[in-house]
Amino acid sequence: MKRFIIITFSLYFIACIFLICIFSMKSENKIKNTEANDIVFTIQSYWPDVEYAVRMMQVYNIDYIVLGNDGEEIGASKENLMTDYSYNYIHKDYSVDILKDGKVQGKIIFINHEDSELKKKIKIWALSLFSFFFIKDILIALYLKKHIFVPVQKMNAFARQIANGNLDITVCSIDSSSFGAFSENFNIMREELIYAKKRERKADKLRREVIASISHDIKNPVASIQAIAEYQSLTIHSEELRQEFQTIVEKTNQINGMIFNLHTSMLSDLDRLTIYLETAESFIIEKALKQADFKNKAGDFTIPECLVIIDKVRIFQIFDNIISNSYKYADTRIEVRSYFEDDYLCICIKDFGNGVKKEEEIFLTQKYFRGQNAKEKEGSGLGMYIVESLIKGMDGKILCSSKEGEWFEVKLWLVLES
Repeated sequence: MKRFIIITFSLYFIACIFLICIFSMKSENKIKNTEANDIVFTIQSYWPDVEYAVRMMQVYNIDYIVLGNDGEEIGASKENLMTDYSYNYIHKDYSVDILKDGKVQGKIIFINHEDSELKKKIKIWALSLFSFFFIKDILIALYLKKHIFVPVQKMNAFARQIANGNLDITVCSIDSSSFGAFSENFNIMREELIYAKKRERKADKLRREVIASISHDIKNPVASIQAIAEYQSLTIHSEELRQEFQTIVEKTNQINGMIFNLHTSMLSDLDRLTIYLETAESFIIEKALKQADFKNKAGDFTIPECLVIIDKVRIFQIFDNIISNSYKYADTRIEVRSYFEDDYLCICIKDFGNGVKKEEEIFLTQKYFRGQNAKEKEGSGLGMYIVESLIKGMDGKILCSSKEGEWFEVKLWLVLES
């Protein structure tokens, strides 16, 4: 900025000096008295041969016109000179009478060019002033572009990258006293964000590991409570106590399912969810469905004979989550269909409850999401998330669709053995 101010004042100083020089220049056509007297004397001497006298006076750089008593032009130092009373008055020309034998024979009018020379100087100064301000504006534009606009554009692009989560980009050094330190501070902020993000990821990973560990360790005491409750429900004679123990068994089953889903979810987030793919016969799928459907809501159905690539353990968890969701939110009959589609075996599981809103369908497999019709039901929002994680781990696909108030359907595509 200091350098720019110095350059600007230097240009102003040069312009002032140039103006002084222009106005101090002497006019080349300024009338000199000695030369004018010589011209008057020569023309008087050679009168009336004015043309001869004018040719003799060509050595002088003075413009003049010789007029007779009748006002007609007799001679002139050059062609196309004009003069009259108004012109003389405005331009301050002056005239001298020509005397011959004591009589006035005519007059000589000397043309004053000082006014036209002043106009020329003013034009030159105006052009110079315009050029000066034009150059100054160009310099200002170049300065602003280099030191203001370009740095702002760089900082804006960097801020946009930061907002998009790209913390690996660095701000290049900006050669600007106004933005140099600012860019350095931006880089420091970026490094602090990276460090904070790493700490957040580390803390989140530790939290998930703790939850996964606790959810795994809590299975044993819950299993013990469930075993004791089952034993008591079978051996006790009091019907009232038997029902209470049966309620405990049901609640422990519910807790076990929630713990299992939570544990699976944490392992998935930690990239520790192990899926062992192997070729299996399709009757495993039919077995998993019927085992999950302990209320027999699906009735009779068949799965076409084929070989699929699945995890034989995880497939039971998949159908258990889907069927238990149907029990919880619909509790209607269940329709199971299956067919081949390209290189997949497609399994369709459909109930006829209230379904979900159309806009909620894409969120059903997101973690912890629960639809509006599920608010009054118990649940963690992990069931369909785990189903999607396991299906994708088996290289399969899942699609949830619904018609609100009529039905809800889950479609699974399992890879066929080629």
